[in-house]
Amino acid sequence: MHEVHDAVIGFMDGSGAASFDGLALSVFAHQFDRIEAYRKFCVGRGRTPDNVRTWTEIPAVPILAFKHLVLCCAEPERVFLSTGTTAGPALRSAHRMPDLRLYHRSALAGLRRFLFPDVERLTLAVLIHSPAERPDSSLSQMAGWAVEEFGTADSDWLVRGTAIDHERCLEVLRAAERSGRPLCLMATTAALIRVLDWMRERDLAVRLPHGSRVMDTGGDKGAPRPMSRNGLLHACWAAFAVPGYFVVNEYGMAELSSQFYDSVIFDRVRGRHAPRVKLGPPWTRTLVVDPATLQPVAEGERGLLCHFDLANAGTAMAVLAEDVGRAAGEGFELLGRAAAAEVRGCSLALAEMKEGSA
Repeated sequence: MHEVHDAVIGFMDGSGAASFDGLALSVFAHQFDRIEAYRKFCVGRGRTPDNVRTWTEIPAVPILAFKHLVLCCAEPERVFLSTGTTAGPALRSAHRMPDLRLYHRSALAGLRRFLFPDVERLTLAVLIHSPAERPDSSLSQMAGWAVEEFGTADSDWLVRGTAIDHERCLEVLRAAERSGRPLCLMATTAALIRVLDWMRERDLAVRLPHGSRVMDTGGDKGAPRPMSRNGLLHACWAAFAVPGYFVVNEYGMAELSSQFYDSVIFDRVRGRHAPRVKLGPPWTRTLVVDPATLQPVAEGERGLLCHFDLANAGTAMAVLAEDVGRAAGEGFELLGRAAAAEVRGCSLALAEMKEGSA
């Protein structure tokens, strides 16, 4: 197992000679050999390591499979669960990671590449539960690693239990304003909207120093009200004086070990002017596929997002999401959640997997 994982880590570090395609095929063979339900699913589709020639031919696991099947190449070192649903905790996705090194390395590299490419450390004001409070949350774990790797000593966690500590958040923001030292506000989108609303209702605003930035994640799940991306960018400027090119939306999921980010800071530090798109690290690829056939759509057309993540070497590298998007430049645009009719292909694929595991 670790031979494949070590090869992926070498690719992440830039020390390995393998290509993405070559590594993807090695990971596919590894998962085909180790995960019975996945092997039966692939055989049923006529895809095996003997006839799959490129990464785009590797069968993708529907994201729903993480709720119903054990997808793990070995005994898990950590198990991360998706956030709860109205259906209850029994239907939460479980990402059983047999080698936490892959997630740790990928999460930090993604943060460095897309959120902190121009700084070593910043004060982090974190509107996400700490890993101590939510040990089964992959987002909390990522935020914990971010504080360790990129945060200064005065970084602080601002969500405790079910409540945001608004007063403490305002203190941290004002301290940065007084000191002139840039700050990064890391938040779920829902928590960020709540803080923006709290400040607006009290006619409060701060001017954070140049280089300050905001990262939000999770969409408007749990938010007090919907807010468009442009609306959020304008609100961050009004409340924090942080310009849109320093406001980064992170798109991740419990079922993946890598995250995708808005390209704005990544582009800015390279002196490049380009539209805002989602980019992933070099060990990821994303296809946009037709919801019914699960085949790639024509350039520019909308479809379901299908992610290939080498950092998922211990679980399921190819994951079919229930998010809709379209290819854009070097990345993709996220257009929202799929409607019920659009996930028919996912449901059929899950049925095949469950039947194969019976």
